Amino acid sequence: MMAYRWQEARRDGIFAGLTSGLAGALVGSKFMGFGRNKTIISGALTGLLSGYFFTQAFFSSNMAQLRSRYVSSDTETDPWPRK
Repeated sequence: MMAYRWQEARRDGIFAGLTSGLAGALVGSKFMGFGRNKTIISGALTGLLSGYFFTQAFFSSNMAQLRSRYVSSDTETDPWPRK
């Protein structure tokens, strides 16, 4: 189940990285007046960093949903006892 959550987060992170990389390249090209090489570098770095951070966020969100389903289905005992 966890592998599926990781794959789902990775897929969403790749999509977010591609779209933000495109937006970063567009902003670098049109509004900041970058040349060809700087535009490619800014788009690639923007896409890589945002894809990484979005993947981490989506994975954390997916795991929190999974934990809440697990806890709500078993209300008699707490699987993570508090100290």
